Amino acid sequence: MRKITFTRYALAAAFVSGTAFSAHGYNMSVNDVEPDIDWNKVPVVEKTMFFPGLITYDWINSPEHKGTLNKDFKTKTCTHCHQGEEKAMGEMLIKHDRLDTMADKPSFIDVEFQFANDDENLYVKATWETQSPFPARMHDTLLFENGKWTVIGGDRGKNPYTPIYEDRFSVMIDDGSVDQFTQQGCWMSCHRGMRDIGQATKRDVLALDVIGFGGLNKKDVRKYLPDTRTERYGVNWDKVKTRDQIDQLKEGGKFVDLMQWRSTRSAPTGSADDGYVLEYRLSDAGTTVFTWNLDRTAGQPKYMYDKSVTGFYALNKADFTDLNMNIAMIEGVNTMSYDPSKIEDGQYLQGRLNRQGVGSAGDNSQVHSSWEDGKYTVVFTRKLDTGNPEDDKIMAVGGTYDFNIAIHDGQTTTRFHHVTFPFTVGIGDGATGDVVTTPVKSPIYDKHRGETQ
Repeated sequence: MRKITFTRYALAAAFVSGTAFSAHGYNMSVNDVEPDIDWNKVPVVEKTMFFPGLITYDWINSPEHKGTLNKDFKTKTCTHCHQGEEKAMGEMLIKHDRLDTMADKPSFIDVEFQFANDDENLYVKATWETQSPFPARMHDTLLFENGKWTVIGGDRGKNPYTPIYEDRFSVMIDDGSVDQFTQQGCWMSCHRGMRDIGQATKRDVLALDVIGFGGLNKKDVRKYLPDTRTERYGVNWDKVKTRDQIDQLKEGGKFVDLMQWRSTRSAPTGSADDGYVLEYRLSDAGTTVFTWNLDRTAGQPKYMYDKSVTGFYALNKADFTDLNMNIAMIEGVNTMSYDPSKIEDGQYLQGRLNRQGVGSAGDNSQVHSSWEDGKYTVVFTRKLDTGNPEDDKIMAVGGTYDFNIAIHDGQTTTRFHHVTFPFTVGIGDGATGDVVTTPVKSPIYDKHRGETQ
């Protein structure tokens, strides 16, 4: 299977023809690449995903968690004690959380999954009912008003009445290299000090050698694994190991793969961003699938829509939810250099640009997604062997791998998502796992070009 290359001709043709289904449906990808799989032959795996509240890795491994009293606690998975309790746990955790700005947030969601494979790829399909009446197609939006540009919107937690934010479907994968990930999954990466969980101050984060100024130059704490801290438990966000020690962990595969489908920042190009979690949540090497459309020095956008392709230079507010319009901005495809004479007061532009990923960061280039009658469907096509073991978990037919999945829906971010318990996936016939994929023969079919890849 060859990698899809975005061309101005092909994508411009897609913009002109349109990809909307109807008033009730929308194809999230402009140049749609969909695996030719008969999903009727692939079993449906129903999972209840629940709101995890303020539960962190530290709490799970503390005496406050009664499960730690079991002598075999360290070898047991979450489902050993909590199988079938997802709904009840979500209801309990949301009741004890402070969600003043999200009073209507559900405590759990039901998701239909299907897992398949061929000799080269793993396919993961998910369908769920969204909390919004329309797909989230805007993120970090730019508004031109009174002669100047401002970034508006934000997630529901910060802007509950008029949120403008994308939705996400995220998959974590490990191959058994990360201690405790089989048992505790994504909670391995959730810690006090992170955004919205007793957040560390910008000043304190910048003072850190590896994470802050002079290192990654980060201003907040995001996902990390406890192996990267000098103390495994407790409040340890600031107890970072040395750069050399962390590099040794990376070389030993002690990281977790993280793929994120984003309804605004990746879906339009049939992509998902490719990253990993180690000392921080980081992108794979290469060019990521999105970037900023804001020149902060000039205080204006870098690009606007190319009217010869889209029919317009900028958006009006009604366009946000008009599913007959393609409103993604894809660098070099439907964009042109910003010209202030073409913009009217009260108009909008996307604050983020979609683009083709390059290198390891561009591995997830075949992710189909759609929104129809209030439901998202996302289909990941992920090469078993990406050729980038330094950033990705390499899989093979017959192997068993640790998975954890999260969904941010209803324009939310950080911890305000729904999650599965960790589970194992066996690849193909003869493999073992909580889920075993169904072998299929499935070439990729590009609808806009009419070619089998």
